[in-house]
Amino acid sequence: MNNIIYAFAFLFATSIWAQEKPKNISEESTVKTVKTNNGSGIVEKKIKVTTREEQDIEFAQKDENKRDKDVVDSPVKIKKTIEVDDDMGDSYDSKKETMYYEFEGKQYGFQKVDNGFSVLNTSNEIPGAYGNIVKFNRENHYLFQNGNDTGIGYFNEDGSFTIEYYDKNTRTVTSQEFILVQK
Repeated sequence: MNNIIYAFAFLFATSIWAQEKPKNISEESTVKTVKTNNGSGIVEKKIKVTTREEQDIEFAQKDENKRDKDVVDSPVKIKKTIEVDDDMGDSYDSKKETMYYEFEGKQYGFQKVDNGFSVLNTSNEIPGAYGNIVKFNRENHYLFQNGNDTGIGYFNEDGSFTIEYYDKNTRTVTSQEFILVQK
């Protein structure tokens, strides 16, 4: 009887593991040492920039029952992590993560902060703050603020960020979408 229970548990665990979607993952790290003069001497800082590209592998619908399938283009999720070591110790002292999105023909970076994201306009020569996204206690619910505009946002299944606004003049809800940058 125990053998049957163990066999069932093994088959169940194997079937759950087999359901994971295949992905292409590419990660590149560069480390630079920067020397600056702070007035009392030369200070060295290590800066590590890690760029991670993640893409789900998706197959053409027409090849559903074939053994050899054609791969179709899918969005590439790009995440850049910047780590700074101020004291030249073994660990990095600060860390910033950024993901890239496109909205109305311009590129924006979603930089992770303690309570959500800071939205940066990266299309200009000097990146500037475009807005803030604050996480609610409820899963995948965010408050988006940009100047006078305030809306409710959420991440879609494809990784894009949708914001819904209420227009009191027309009494309608409109939505805008930050689309995950594709290569």
